[in-house]
Amino acid sequence: MAEAPISVEAQPVRASLVARLVGDRLIRNNAIYLAGSLGVGVVGYVFHFATGRLLGPASYAVVAAMVSALSLLSLPSIVLQTTAARYTSLLTARSDPGAIRRLLLQLSLACLLGVLVMGGVLIALAPAVAGYLHIADARLVYLLALASALGLLVAITRGALQGLRRFVALSLNILLDMTTRVVVAVGLILGGFGTMGAGIALAAGPIIAYTQSLYPLRRFARSSTTTSPPLTDVGRYTLSAIVAAAGITYLLNIDVILAKHYLPSHESGLYAAGAVLGRVIFFLGMTVASVMFPEVTLLHARGETHFHVVEKSLLLLGILSTGFVLGYALLPSLVIGPFGANFTQVGPYLVFFAIALSFFAISVLFVNYFLSINNRRFIIPLVAAAALETVLIMAFHAGPRQVVTMVLLSMAALLAMLTLLYVVDRFGMMRTAPA
Repeated sequence: MAEAPISVEAQPVRASLVARLVGDRLIRNNAIYLAGSLGVGVVGYVFHFATGRLLGPASYAVVAAMVSALSLLSLPSIVLQTTAARYTSLLTARSDPGAIRRLLLQLSLACLLGVLVMGGVLIALAPAVAGYLHIADARLVYLLALASALGLLVAITRGALQGLRRFVALSLNILLDMTTRVVVAVGLILGGFGTMGAGIALAAGPIIAYTQSLYPLRRFARSSTTTSPPLTDVGRYTLSAIVAAAGITYLLNIDVILAKHYLPSHESGLYAAGAVLGRVIFFLGMTVASVMFPEVTLLHARGETHFHVVEKSLLLLGILSTGFVLGYALLPSLVIGPFGANFTQVGPYLVFFAIALSFFAISVLFVNYFLSINNRRFIIPLVAAAALETVLIMAFHAGPRQVVTMVLLSMAALLAMLTLLYVVDRFGMMRTAPA
């Protein structure tokens, strides 16, 4: 049976739809950053797949615990990036590049102080940290201290790129970081350095990335201003960002660390692999939230409506999450394949990771919404969810499946609380003035 011809009238409609999608800044920036994040995600997973295959489950568990611990130590980095992004966005609306330069310099000075404090504390606690994670070589903890310190510097420049909506440059910078980690880790592990090679790679990535990130911001080095950024406002906002970063980072990583503590080495390695595979959904969700953040900040500061930006972002994230959950449920062996035959036991509970991390990704988008309008309502739900997950895992950890079930319950509770707060705000029951 012959197909019906496409109507001539339909062609302009389709062309108009494509033009509208391309012309929508939010969709365009999401497409750019999602594409970049997919590339970053692929390279990031190559790091885990390569180290897992080269080292085996027991040694890979050490690497996974180091990556999770580094994520926890990156709390100041997340705070700095969020603060730099928000105030770069606000100063961009003022068309004052000199003020952006001064802001970045002030944040860099604060970073140096943080490096000294955080590095000293971590070095002093190195034997205790190594003992808790069952890491035989305490030098790996020193490498974590170095990597986290370097991450502070690159977070400032990445926040500026985010606030400027330079998502191509931001994606390339993160991709350079992850590629450097893979190349250095594989080279050193093959050279006989084992887990130490992976630790060196975690520090090498941010060194190269920070150096490169200065190039797209070079024009600010020639700018000057007599206006200083509102430091009092920056300080108050930073407190909210600290709580948000602490809660998100804690919830994302504490399950892997507790699994490493409570489960046997082989099972903790399997759990770490499942958590890594589930996080692809979370990190894609973070790209959507990152694009939404400066858009909502600008609209809210101008007193304009911004809920349409949030809801477009929720729709996009919902579509992405549903696709990944279905893929993980229907094709678990394909998803696990890159880790190798030693990790096939992850399959039966992989879908639980996918659902839990989907709930978490949507929750984090809501947290970013509240941060973008300088609203602290997210704090109680986030802290409560962190406490709930910790208590549940400490009480129920009779294997990887039980641990991930506790994570799923915690993420569902967090999403329910934040959704309720957004609905209340959306329909005007709890209005606040623009920050």
